[in-house]
Amino acid sequence: MAHRSESPRPDGPRRGEPLITRREMAGWVDGPGSSISRGRWPGDRLGLPESGSTSLARPMRRVGALFLDWFLAYGLAAWLFGGHPMAVLALFAAMHVIGLSLLATTVGKAIARTQVVQVGGASASFGSVLLRTGLLVLVVPLMIVDPDGRSLHDKAAGTVEIVM
Repeated sequence: MAHRSESPRPDGPRRGEPLITRREMAGWVDGPGSSISRGRWPGDRLGLPESGSTSLARPMRRVGALFLDWFLAYGLAAWLFGGHPMAVLALFAAMHVIGLSLLATTVGKAIARTQVVQVGGASASFGSVLLRTGLLVLVVPLMIVDPDGRSLHDKAAGTVEIVM
């Protein structure tokens, strides 16, 4: 990689010279692993314990619960509606809205021993559950994760998935 000269050229950078260096970028971009934006453990910034009951559910536990719920919705849709893809999606969403509204968990989450609550520990409101579920079925919000490991659907709804 070519290096910049001490005096900037009025006609712009020379051929092969970077427009901006990594060092210049480091001043304003926090990359993954930055200690500035992270707590000491996932959920620390939310006031959750490091481990045990009410700690933030780790990604593998959440993904496992998601797959269990999806598998159950697929099985029910296959049995009741011949496996139509929209029936799978509708049953998956209905299971989440009903389960999270009434019990703070779904079948998959109960097996994985997790539940969904508002940040702070209160039960999630019906509106929060609807918003969270609506974003969950879009899939893309699941891939946008904050330093605590919460996905966009949880951040938007003000919820957190914790260990039971």
